[in-house]
Amino acid sequence: MRTLISVCVILVACVLAAAPGGAQNSDASRDSSATTFIVSAKKYEFAPSEIQVKVGQRVRLKVHSVDETHGIKLTLYPQDSLDKSIVGLKFDHPEDNGKVEKNVDQVLEFVAERPGKYEFKCAKVCGMHHGKMKGELIVEP
Repeated sequence: MRTLISVCVILVACVLAAAPGGAQNSDASRDSSATTFIVSAKKYEFAPSEIQVKVGQRVRLKVHSVDETHGIKLTLYPQDSLDKSIVGLKFDHPEDNGKVEKNVDQVLEFVAERPGKYEFKCAKVCGMHHGKMKGELIVEP
């Protein structure tokens, strides 16, 4: 009986590997091209609070709340930019920027398209010093 189960498991694995795209879905293959940053969020700070990337780089931020529910909202335009006609950070899912769900890590994926400094801040009121819970994404040329 064990041999039959082992053979079935091996056959299923072979079928999945031979299928178009293998056992990966389209998200998994896209994931390999993004640079991932793990961001810890806790009262009233992000770690790291400064993230540096290059223009054209695909970025994935995985935000994990340590003590209570937090989230990140990034500005779309570089600080001090008067030109608001061209977005500097192009999100795969713009609706997720600032979206917070209890007990769920936030994942944001975007392409850094314009150089400059972009502020990020906590997306959920978390106490008296909530307004000080900020960080900076620096996009270098």
